Parts: sequence; C-alpha cells; structure tokens
Amino acid sequence: GRAGGGRGPRWSTPEHVKRQWPSSTDQTALLTDTAQSRKIHSIQTYHPLRPGPGKIGAKVTLKCNHFLMENTCPQAFHYDVNITDVSEGSSDRPDRGDLAPTLDMSVCRALVMGIASRWTAPWAYDGRKTIMSSVDLTPGQASVTFVGKAAEDEGKRPKDFQIVITLVNRIDLNRLVTFINSKQSMQIPQDSLLALDVVLKHSAGYRPGWYVLGRQNNLLFPPQDMSFNRDIGLGAEVWLGYNQTLRPVQCGLTVTIDLSTTAFIKAAPVMDYLVSAMNLRGGVNDLAKGLSEAQKRTAKKALSKLKVQTTHQDYKRTVKVSGLEKSAVDYKFDCDGKTISVAEYFKNRYKKTLKYPKLPLLNVGTKNKPNCLPMEVCVIKAGQRRSKLEPSQTSAIILHAAKEPAERMRAVEEMMQKASIHTDPLVAKFGLKMNPKMLEVQARVLPPPMVTYKDPRSNSLKNLLPEGGAWNLQNCKLYEPAQLNRWAIVVLEKQDRVTNPRDGPEGSLNAFLGDFQRIMKQCGLHVEAPSAILYRNGYEPTSALMTQANMAISQRHQQRGQLILVILPDTSSDCYKEVKFESDCKLGVPSQCLLAQKANIGYAPRRPRDQYLANVALKINAKLGGVNSLISASQDMPFLSRPDAALSWIAANFESKPFMILGADVTHSVVKSENARSIAAVVGSLNKSATRYSTRITVQPGAANVEIIGGLKEALKGLLRDFYNHNRGKKPERLIMYRDGVAESQFETVIREEMTLLKQACHEMGAADAEYSPKITYIIVQKRHHTVFFPNPNEADASGNILPGTVVDSKICHPHEFDFYLCSHGGLKGTSRPAHYHVIVDENGFSSDCIQLLTFRFCHMYCRATRSVSIPPPAYYAHLAAFRGRMLLGGDESDARSTSQASELDAMGNLQLADVHEEIRSTMFYV
Repeated sequence: GRAGGGRGPRWSTPEHVKRQWPSSTDQTALLTDTAQSRKIHSIQTYHPLRPGPGKIGAKVTLKCNHFLMENTCPQAFHYDVNITDVSEGSSDRPDRGDLAPTLDMSVCRALVMGIASRWTAPWAYDGRKTIMSSVDLTPGQASVTFVGKAAEDEGKRPKDFQIVITLVNRIDLNRLVTFINSKQSMQIPQDSLLALDVVLKHSAGYRPGWYVLGRQNNLLFPPQDMSFNRDIGLGAEVWLGYNQTLRPVQCGLTVTIDLSTTAFIKAAPVMDYLVSAMNLRGGVNDLAKGLSEAQKRTAKKALSKLKVQTTHQDYKRTVKVSGLEKSAVDYKFDCDGKTISVAEYFKNRYKKTLKYPKLPLLNVGTKNKPNCLPMEVCVIKAGQRRSKLEPSQTSAIILHAAKEPAERMRAVEEMMQKASIHTDPLVAKFGLKMNPKMLEVQARVLPPPMVTYKDPRSNSLKNLLPEGGAWNLQNCKLYEPAQLNRWAIVVLEKQDRVTNPRDGPEGSLNAFLGDFQRIMKQCGLHVEAPSAILYRNGYEPTSALMTQANMAISQRHQQRGQLILVILPDTSSDCYKEVKFESDCKLGVPSQCLLAQKANIGYAPRRPRDQYLANVALKINAKLGGVNSLISASQDMPFLSRPDAALSWIAANFESKPFMILGADVTHSVVKSENARSIAAVVGSLNKSATRYSTRITVQPGAANVEIIGGLKEALKGLLRDFYNHNRGKKPERLIMYRDGVAESQFETVIREEMTLLKQACHEMGAADAEYSPKITYIIVQKRHHTVFFPNPNEADASGNILPGTVVDSKICHPHEFDFYLCSHGGLKGTSRPAHYHVIVDENGFSSDCIQLLTFRFCHMYCRATRSVSIPPPAYYAHLAAFRGRMLLGGDESDARSTSQASELDAMGNLQLADVHEEIRSTMFYV
C-alpha cells in the first residue's frame, strides 16, 4: 500500500522545475510582458475531415432505423406566419401580439387551412410560424394578409383572426446535394433541411387523434393503442410514439424513425387524478373531508399549469389551472346582488349538488381575477406531457420501454407504416420519395482487449479476455490493491436491528464485517479492523457522527482517515447528501455508503452478498487510489507497427511523452427557477494507465441550462497542476478530451469557446521562456441520438443485440467529417444503443482505426464494473462528478435562495458551490 491514505503521491517540486511550470502563487511573477503578449485568440471553427474509413475488425452487415429519401424538388419558398386576434374586445387580451407561437396548434392549423383554398401549389405548415411551398404563394408581394375565423376552444364562439403570410426567402434545395458530395468541411444548409422537414411532418399534424410535440415537431404520437399504455403511478401513464428526424449522411438524405416512450398526464377526472398523484390508498373517499395544509401543497403542485375540461355544461371548455382557492362552501362571491358560495351557485345555476364541497377549488383565472371551478366538474385534458418524473416513474418507463432488438425493429417498421411518408400525396407533390425499407450498413466488430489483473497465488499478471463485453473476477485479485488501515463505520440504521437481528445472526453487523473482510482479501485489499463503530443515538445529526468517526481514526493512528463506511437505513436522498457533504467538503475523507437491506445487515439474507461486496471492493479500491485493472499493453504492438499509427505516443515511454485523458460533462437543473444553475465537472487522468483521475467541479455562470463550460480554463489549470505534482514535474504533451452532452447545434460554439479556454489554460501554464502548447484532440460523445442497429440472428450476442465493439463509420455518418458510431457494451435488457462520436478537433492526427480502438479499449477500464461500458470512463466520471456537484450545491429539491449547508450566495447573489476538500480533490471520491 501507499502512504497518505491511498492518495496519489505528492513530491516536493524542485526549484528548476518550478521555473518551468509555476505554481498558482508564483505564476504571475514569472510571466513576463513578452509571455503575456502571446495572447490566445478565438479558435477558428473547423471540423477535421474523416481520415478514411477504419479497416480493423470483422465485417458484418446490419440494418438500421434510417430510411433513404430522394429529393427532386429544386427549391422551396419559406413564409413566416403571424396571427393576431382582431375580434371585438381583443385589446383586453393579456397576450396581445403574434399568437402563432402560443395558440393551440390545432387552432393555428385550422386558420391556415381556411385560407389555403386560395393556393393551388402544394404547401406545408408546421403548426406555428413556418409555411413552405414549392412555388411562390405571394407573387410580386412581400406579404399577404387574410382574415379567418376559428374557435379557441370547443363551446366558444369563433373569433376573427388576422393571418399575415410574409416571404422570408427562397431556399435552394440543391445545396443539400452539394453539401453531401463536398469533400471539404462546410456548414449544413439548415434552411434546406427545415424546408423538407416541415413537408414530411405536415400531414401528421392534420390527422385526427394525432399529437405532434417538441420544439421541431420531432415527437409524433398516433392514436394510442391502449394495450401498450401503462400506468406508471402518481397520475401518469406511458404513451408510445416515434421520433422523426431528417439527416444528410454519406449515402444521401435519410429519415430516422425511432420509438419514443413518453410520460403523459392521464386523461381522467381531476378527482381520480388527484387520488393517484397524492397516492391516496382510500380513493376518492379520502377526499370527502377535505385536505390538510400539507395535502393542499401537494395538490397545488400536482394540478398547477394543467389544462382541464369542464363537464357541467352542454359543451366542454378548456381552461388552465393557475392554483387552488378555498373550498366550495367557503369561497363566496357576489351574484346578482347577493353573496353566495360556489356550492350554492352550482346548485342554483346548474341544479348540481356538489359531492365534495370541502375540497379546494381550482383557480382557472389569475391571482388578481380568480375564476373558480369545483374539481369534480373537471377532467384532465388528454395529450399533456409529464415533464418532471419521480425515480419510481423513471424506472417504470425504462422497464416498459425496453424492447428486444427483433421486437423493436418490428415496432419501428409499424411506426414507419403509420407515419406513411412513403404514401403521402403531399410528399410526392413536393418531389420527395422515401424508401420504406430499412437501410443496410456495413459494420466492423473490433477485437476486445485483454483485461489485466493479478493472480492471487503467484502475484503475476493474469489476462482475461472479455466475452460478450464482460469478464469474471473469480480467482483474480485487483491489479494494484490498496491497504485499508485507517477507517471507521457509521451506522445510521437502528442499532438493535443490526446487532440483534430478528432473522438470525447471519444478518448481524458482525457477520457482515466477516464477509466484508473476506471479500476484500480475495480482491487483494488488506483490511484491518475498523478504528470505531458508531451508532446513531436518537436524533443525533449525521454530521456529528461523521466527525466523531474521523476523530476516532485520527486519535488511533495519528494520521488522516482513509475511509468512512456508512450503513444507510433507506434510500433517503437527504441522508445520503448529508454524508457526502461531510466527507467530501468538511472532512476530506472518502465515504462509502451501503444500504442496509442490500448488504443484508439487519435483514434476512435474500441472496449471498459476495457479488455485492465484490462491487463495493471495486469502488473502495478506486477511492483509495488503487488500480482495479489495466488493458494489456502488449496487445497493441502489432497494430502500432502500422506506418499510419497515431497511437504510438500511448505505448511510448510515459516518462518521456506523458499524456492526459480528459472528460467533461454538464448537468442541468430540472427545476425551472431563476436561481437554478447548471453544474460542470472536468476530470483528468494522472498516470500512464489512465486509471487515476483528478477532478474539478464548478457552477456554470448565468442562468440554468448553460452547456458551454465557463470555468473550463481554471479547471484545466488545476488538473494540469495535479498531473505535474503527481508525475514529478512532468507535463502532458498530448490531451484527449471526451466531452459529453453537447448537441450538434452547439459544435461550433464548443470549438470556438471551449477550445479557446483550453488553449488559454495551457498558455497561462507556460513560463516566460518556455511556451506550453500540448496537442489536443477533442471528441464529443453523444448518447441521446436516435440511431439503432439490428443484427442478423447469426451475428448477434445472446440478447439478440449487436456485438460489443461494433463500429459504423460509413453510409449513415456525416458526409465528410470525422464521426462514427461505436457500441462498446454488451446487451443486457432491451436494444443496445451505440454512442455517437464526433472528433471536432484533432491536432494529434489520429487515423480512424486509432481513435476507434483507443475509445473501445478505454470502455473496458471503468473502475466500478467488470464489463465494458457504453462510453469512455473519463466521460462517465465527469458525469458522476457533476451529479455529486449538484448534490453539494443543494440539489434540485432545495430552495436555491436559502443558503443550504452545501452552498452559499456570493456578493452578486450567485450560487457558490461548496469546495471539495483539497485532500480528496485528486482522488476518485465520487465513484
């Protein structure tokens, strides 16, 4: 084992090295005016061209959910749609002005359809602001004004609306062909894609019973098959639809159709919805006596902003809930000079005696001008998405959406038939033709790497060959196991339950400790007895127990603790947050949480816990600075003998050519609030095998959902210093970044801003007489895309999925830029989805084979698993660290304006993240 609690070694830096790479304190003094004058300007946006297709791997043929599209239409005319209410009294509308972005899309479509009889040429409308036509609909005029009638809701009288159609531009659709055939990096003609996309989705918007959702109408839901819909609890259900996108690829234009399982609010009486949303076991009978104050808050949260329809009149009226008011017997208003209650009004006006008069009323007006309705006369309008899901609902959707590859392929083909693009008369009139058969693509299956452990008897290297993307740790010990000498246990479960379990001694804490030490020893970790075992006494704060555990370790060993093992009683997020805040920020000692029931502590063992403890051993060893496994370096040698190999610096002597692998991700708040913030995390490898990582976590500046990492420069400077200290004054000469979570529309911004920040960080880490400019390769990793592959039965794995290592870089990739699809993991449940990699900067000059093999092999190095994972570990670690950062900020559930234990406000009112303790910042405390 190593001293320092398993942390990476920290050497004192020689003076001559300090002059080459200054510390943060003396950096300013060492930078001369000459050095400061070497300013880094904004990086020019360019994308490296694909260096040629990869060649390594066994060739296979796959089907994918892309459908080839031919276009013979040479041009399209783009019109903007402006809709205003010109009926009597419209000046009182709170939303005066252009209503096209906010009106119900069915109303917009009805208005446009009403004026379209004047047009003889084919036209298409997106339901909001855009009309496309193959000919000019307003010849000789910049805009044309029409007046039409439409009812905003069933039961309301039609209103007069003014519709102004304005020509935006004429679009040359032949530019798509030029773009696809180009051999140079150029911008995708987005206006051409938009024109064709509007045409392809037009008919679905006018079909009765269909719902078209999403910012670009990408989500389409045909009339629902009730046999598929499934209740996921709390008033929500799953609908099955499809996502439709149009993409330019190497073989032309393709339409991608992918299944979409989306949560919707159940269309049910408000009373029934409320029972489900509040999880009331007694049904509507529990509502008869009214709601408590806590229940009112829950009900308000569940009902606010929902659209409901009334049932007490001859017609249905759609209104939006803005809040709750007093009950029907308590809320009174003036009616014909008399003050009466809402309950009395409904009895007199509609001859309806309310069954639940003690329930709060729905306010469907505004706070200043309330308009109240009893819950029992309202039903939830169909087609409303449930945006924020509880963990139980998310799990239910994942379970329900998982379809085996053969079943998913059939479902995609059925959705393609329902979309009926290939038989749509409008599509044909625009000169478009879609092939209804799935595209076949050529793929390659990369050879898996050998994963290296140690033989428990001889301590010699032991290589394992993954099968189906997985391997077994049996008769192996970890490559570099740590020693666990200074640790303690904090038990938050009831002491009686864990010391004297009802179901027998095998569920006791002592029995667990015996198994824990046995499994740790099998994995190679030497574990001494804990310094202390602390139990919660009544309502003793978690922070106090954590502090006592750390003090007990220090007093016994006169050194900082290595680990605090925490036994949790349940899955309460608050308890987990308290533990992590204390260990990560206050104490600087890693913690490992175990759920008592899963660890069989205080509970009757449901299954042997050896596998569970083996997984815990992997996490603990990584937190202590150990190395779980390596990828065999000798396997690379035949490949590296190739003359075009750009991977040679990886296999070269790390002492002379060090490198750093970076990962970055941003997590966004799911709460819509002016104080919500995004959290960014950047990790960087510290050693030759890229198995140890240092971390920086930052709060994104400005409003929520900021994807570009504003603190990237300072984060990289900190990681470079950690690397420098860890490697005796060595600087990485190559940087490879795996950046997660960036949409294609943000690629140019990432190149321009994040690459500039990386370059500035390197420049500022240079000295006056020695500029520092390592070569950078920047790879964007996308998981949220809509391409899936289906193998032939004789070329599939045991789950029917494509094999781990399947890579596609032809036919359906970018026409000329450097991207590829790689499925690096084996199928477990459902259909495997490959990751999509875009190499947007490549100063290292990788070949396709090099970057694909390197990425695939990295996916076998995730420290928490004995199987290959779907994306490279650096991106995974950044994802985990960003979520840990959100927890330290206070999480999505906390009030951002109240200073929580883990965050505070600076002088400008911005949220500040609690700093991760410097003692664990260069460790993998978050795994």
